[in-house]
Amino acid sequence: MTNKMLLSVAGLAAFVSYCFHRGQFARAAKAEVKEDLRRWEDEGGNVPQVATPSPAPVPQSSYPGNGSDARH
Repeated sequence: MTNKMLLSVAGLAAFVSYCFHRGQFARAAKAEVKEDLRRWEDEGGNVPQVATPSPAPVPQSSYPGNGSDARH
């Protein structure tokens, strides 16, 4: 019985250690991506070098609106 308990505690410790190790790896990768993104934004990001054209006007509907401006 003591062997089973010792084995289960060792297994639990191994599982916790594995989870901690994977968490540290994920945190380091996330920090690396954040640093790359911050450097990219500091360099100007996706700011265009030319003037951005304004959006095209939307054509008016040929149907009258709510009736207040309807022509007869």
